[in-house]
Amino acid sequence: MRTLQFKVTGQNLSKDGDFSGIVAGTKGYLYTEYNFDSEWDGCRKAAVFSRYDKEYPVPIVNGKCVVPDEITGYNRWKVYLVEEKAGYRITTNEVEVYQS
Repeated sequence: MRTLQFKVTGQNLSKDGDFSGIVAGTKGYLYTEYNFDSEWDGCRKAAVFSRYDKEYPVPIVNGKCVVPDEITGYNRWKVYLVEEKAGYRITTNEVEVYQS
């Protein structure tokens, strides 16, 4: 299992760590983990993985989630986050991840 680290500050999502050597085609192997600032406390969170016009939302549990198998077969994909709490919703920018 490999975990890609991200940092979340308000609406800004950014890579945090080594993203080299990721190979396309894995299944059930790739995870993402998020370090959230206090603005995200107490909110329901989801990562939305995308490739072209298709999106795959995945709940974030304890700061982590699996990258969907539908995404890992491609050389590149994107992810952004959504959070909801009573009365409001926050989204982040998209971050692109490259695989060889």
